[in-house]
Amino acid sequence: MMQLEGCSRGASGYRLARRIASRVRCRTVASSTSSMPATDRTRTSFHHGITYTSYEANTAGIKFNASGVRVLIDPWFVGELNFSGAEWLYAGRKRVIGRDTRVDMQQVLAETDVLVVTQGLDDHCHIPTLSAVANKAIPVVTNPDAAVRMRPLGFSNITVLKPGQATTVKGEAGGLLKIQATAGALVGPPWSARQLGLLMREVSPEGERPASLYFESHCDFDAAGLTAGLQACLGAGGHVDAVVSPVVSTLLGVGPASYELVQGGSNLVSLLRLLRPKVLLPLLNHEMDASGPLTSIMWQRGDERTVAELLRREGLGDTRVEYPAPPGEALALAL
Repeated sequence: MMQLEGCSRGASGYRLARRIASRVRCRTVASSTSSMPATDRTRTSFHHGITYTSYEANTAGIKFNASGVRVLIDPWFVGELNFSGAEWLYAGRKRVIGRDTRVDMQQVLAETDVLVVTQGLDDHCHIPTLSAVANKAIPVVTNPDAAVRMRPLGFSNITVLKPGQATTVKGEAGGLLKIQATAGALVGPPWSARQLGLLMREVSPEGERPASLYFESHCDFDAAGLTAGLQACLGAGGHVDAVVSPVVSTLLGVGPASYELVQGGSNLVSLLRLLRPKVLLPLLNHEMDASGPLTSIMWQRGDERTVAELLRREGLGDTRVEYPAPPGEALALAL
C-alpha cells in the first residue's frame, strides 16, 4: 500500500570487504560506544537498525529492522550491462554475483515489499532484469523516466515521484516506511531534470526511534533540495542515521576536460556535513569488469580504503565507516 504525499583505482573494496568480513550469511556490526555518553549508549540497538545486502553496482537490499519493511533498489541480476543496446561500445559484468555467488532473483523479490528504481538509465532501470520479474504487481517507486520504460513490461503498481514528493509504503509485516524523493544526480545537460535521491524513514509509534537512511548512487545532490527533504522526512534539526553513497569518482574523458559521472571523490565530505549520519556505507559501484571502447576513457579518482582517515581529517570522525558484507551476504547494522 502506498500513499502519495504532497510536493514540496585502488585495491578492490569488495576484496577488502572479503578479507575483513566473516563468511557467514549475516554479519552483525554494533556501534562503537566507547566515546558515547551513557545515555546514548543505551539507545543503540539492532532493533533500531537496518540489514543491508549489496548485490554489486547500484543494486542493494535494505531491511528496516523495527518496521520489517524491505526495499530493493535498482535491481540488476540478469545478463550484462550496456546502454541502449550498444554492447559493442560498453559492456559491464559483475565480479561476484552470477559468478562466485548465485542469487535467486525471484526469491529476493518475494522477500521485497517495495522495488525502487532511482533513474531511467540502464544501470538503474535494467530492462533484462525487470523483464524477468515474475510478480509484475510488486509495488514500485520510481521517477517519470523509469516509469515510462517499466509500464510496457507489465508493471501495474507504480508510484511516480519527483524530487520533493513522498510516499508511504506498508510492508508485509505491517510496518510503514516513508520514502522522500530528493534531487539526485544531474545526468545530461544543466537543464535536465535531476534523478532521484532517497530519504527513507520508518513510521514508528510514539516513543520509539525510527531508523532512517539516505541513498544516492552518484554522490550528486542539490543542497537546498536535500535540506528541505531532510526537514520534511525527519523534522527540523533531524539527522539521518545512515548514508549509502559512492566514495570515489568515476570520470569519462581524458585529463582536465573529463566529465565526472560519479562524484564521490568530490562531494562526499559536503554530503556528510549536511546529513551528519552515524554511519557511512560506501557504495562501491565503480567495481565491475567492463569491455568496449568507452572503457579506454573511463577512470576513477579516490581511494575507498582511506575514507575513515579522510573523515577524521575533515572533522567528521563521529561518522563511522562500515563496508558492506561480501556481495549477496547481509550486514546487520545497529544504529
